[in-house]
Amino acid sequence: MVGENWGDWQLSFNEIMNFDPEFVLALFYLIISIAIYGIFIWHFYRFIARRDCFKIGVCRHPRTIGFLKYFFAFPFVAFIFFIGFSLLMLFITRYEIPSVLSTSFALVIAIRITAYYSEDLSKDVAKMLPFALLGVFLVDPSYFDFSTITDKVDSLPSFFTQIVQFILLIIIVEWILRILLTAKHAVRPPKQKPLSEEL
Repeated sequence: MVGENWGDWQLSFNEIMNFDPEFVLALFYLIISIAIYGIFIWHFYRFIARRDCFKIGVCRHPRTIGFLKYFFAFPFVAFIFFIGFSLLMLFITRYEIPSVLSTSFALVIAIRITAYYSEDLSKDVAKMLPFALLGVFLVDPSYFDFSTITDKVDSLPSFFTQIVQFILLIIIVEWILRILLTAKHAVRPPKQKPLSEEL
């Protein structure tokens, strides 16, 4: 009896260890894809959720350097933010292009406003859509109609004027927020952190 049970157990063990190479390879690709997407989104949403997108190092004229960075570099950053969320919206919604652009604009503005209130809150808002997209893909990959998405992406250049208008509005809102922050610091300077907290 013991020998028969041992033989059955050995047969089951061999069946368990008999992996399908194609299945293992597909599973490996899925794991790597999820990990890469997660790492990319982690860096993306943490960057957009920071109140100060550009860290100003120790220099003689920090305000001048900060002004130049937000004047010349932030428009490019705003473009990346806006286009990034627009592309995510194209995947996860059935909206037409104008609705996708306006919703992406509203989301970027909401993230930037909350960044000046609480960066933790801003991070939660910024990561909501990207990880919702991942969740939908894992639950129902057939939800995505890639031919329709490709057609919408190809039609984006025809909305160039509207895209530029939204990016300009994002830049204007950012400058208003920074002016309000500067005025607040002028009235009530921020408390300096103890050296032990900074280390």
